[in-house]
Amino acid sequence: MHRLSPRLLVAVPMAVAALVIAGCESPRLDTQTAQQQDLIGPLQITTPIESCSNDSPVDNTGCFSEASEQLLVGYRVPVGAVAPDLVHGSGASDTVPTTFHLSPSYASELQRLVPAATGEQWVGYISDQFDLPPTTTDPDRITLAPGFEVPSSLGGNPFTYGTVVGLRNNLTVTDATREVVCNATDLTSASLDGSTTCVTDPVNLTILNTDTSTDPTRVLQLSAGPAPTVHAGDTATVPFDAKLIGAALPGGTSFPLSAGSPLAGGTAAPGAAAFTPAPGDNAESATLKVPASTPAGDYPLTLAATSGGTTRSATGTVHVLAVPGLVITFSPHSLKVSKSGVATLPISCPSTSIDPCAGSVTLNTVGKVLIAKRHKARKRALKLGSGKFTLAPGASGTVKIKLSSTGRKALARTGKLSAKATFVMVNRAGTKSTTVKRVTLHGPKARKHHKKK
Repeated sequence: MHRLSPRLLVAVPMAVAALVIAGCESPRLDTQTAQQQDLIGPLQITTPIESCSNDSPVDNTGCFSEASEQLLVGYRVPVGAVAPDLVHGSGASDTVPTTFHLSPSYASELQRLVPAATGEQWVGYISDQFDLPPTTTDPDRITLAPGFEVPSSLGGNPFTYGTVVGLRNNLTVTDATREVVCNATDLTSASLDGSTTCVTDPVNLTILNTDTSTDPTRVLQLSAGPAPTVHAGDTATVPFDAKLIGAALPGGTSFPLSAGSPLAGGTAAPGAAAFTPAPGDNAESATLKVPASTPAGDYPLTLAATSGGTTRSATGTVHVLAVPGLVITFSPHSLKVSKSGVATLPISCPSTSIDPCAGSVTLNTVGKVLIAKRHKARKRALKLGSGKFTLAPGASGTVKIKLSSTGRKALARTGKLSAKATFVMVNRAGTKSTTVKRVTLHGPKARKHHKKK
């Protein structure tokens, strides 16, 4: 199979490729490709490696079996590009499935012997140990395609990268978890124990610093705005900024939005079902319906935008205040009772109330009063009457209480009664508040009868 020079990689179109190795010669680079996933997602690099390259694409005979092998793959990528911890071999033509793990020691050795240029960094991977079977037709294959998160500083610019491949054999030194150690002065020479060659390709180290460049990348950044303050039972709106760095999206592209919060019983929703960000800042929002029983505190609210398998999100905060108790304002201490036995109580709901003032009021005598029942007089406390009221915050009104017949008789007997008005209200959180006011009830004046002369 013909091996392409890394010098030709810039011209390679973006696609998914296979990583190929075989047991009769050291792994060598063939063609590497890269493509940003989901328009705003990771930059996925695939690295094909092949041995048994005798310039014949159909003749791969003579590859002997190899045991206890580990493959090394190093990527030189922009600073800030975040690499996955694990990469699973999953190519359709893979014959040797394996998993690659981040190897800080391999990256450190690459940096020691071939320092990355300013603005670049080495990322190293080492595979699980595996055995290579002999081949008679096709070479053994493993597919490696890590996705590197694109740093925001790179948005709108190409993602440049370089790739090297190496090999470690564990037949002599059997610890497959040991750190990678290269030759003291040369990446292409075997290590002192003879088990590790940190770079088997490119064999010409003069081209090692040649980078491949991709198309310009896009980055979508979500960030939360100032935290709103609401009372329990209210709905909070958190502003978010969705910043698209790079070229405009293809026409018709939109990203579904979703929102979530761990607040028990809370209902989170995005301000819109989807959006198409233009380059630059885009204003978005999310809402959180806070249950009335929620304790005071800070609660997170997350907004997420999804493109294919890529999700970008940010988390804001909602400050929740406890629901205050309801308060009714009632100032008069002297009330006149109409001839029909109705007492009118003027009341007001404070403008600072977060809810309407709604509840009931009950009039009772203060202490026992003298009443007559079936020609027998005795004293007892009386419930004079009750009524209901509802006032909007800042509003004033009246509540009318029809006195009981016993109450009217007691009032008529003395002309006035000392009473207490008990106001009971329950706020949205279920907290009951009680206000008691002392009043004096005055009966209607009796008509004067004039004697005829």
